[in-house]
Amino acid sequence: MKAKLATLEDDFQRSQRQVQAEIDRSVFVTRAHFETEFEAMRQVLSCLSEVRLAINGLRPMFSVEPSNESDQEKVKRLFQRLETLSVAYNKLIAESEARAPFYTAELYEAVDECLRAASMEINSIRTAGNDTFKLGWFQEGEQNRNKFSEGYHKAVENIRDRISKLAVPPGR
Repeated sequence: MKAKLATLEDDFQRSQRQVQAEIDRSVFVTRAHFETEFEAMRQVLSCLSEVRLAINGLRPMFSVEPSNESDQEKVKRLFQRLETLSVAYNKLIAESEARAPFYTAELYEAVDECLRAASMEINSIRTAGNDTFKLGWFQEGEQNRNKFSEGYHKAVENIRDRISKLAVPPGR
């Protein structure tokens, strides 16, 4: 009987420590605070995703294109894709700056990393000149995409981590 009681007490204390650890890592906020911060993170992630799609489609290593397409037509399609990226990039800048007070500094840094990589990609396309569509040009695009992806994944992880820590006390 004493052994069974000791086991139950040990289980209870272990369970109590786990609950306390979760409470200790939680950030208690009001519902309004939670909703404001969540909406800011949601909007910024939405803009990051738009830029991610645009940057990944800007200079693909493999694509299906008309066999009789001239270089001038290729450049025209490239600049149409660049315009899509530029619009998404500008939207990300506006959203991230407007909502910066409502999310963490770590997320701001990750978004800034993405913005730098996207800016490098935009400027690289605009200044490529005769190097457009050559191997080095594609490799530079891959480097910019990789830098963007690193920042994007940091942002996603930061958002996941933050949401897992935010807690609204009952009745708030």
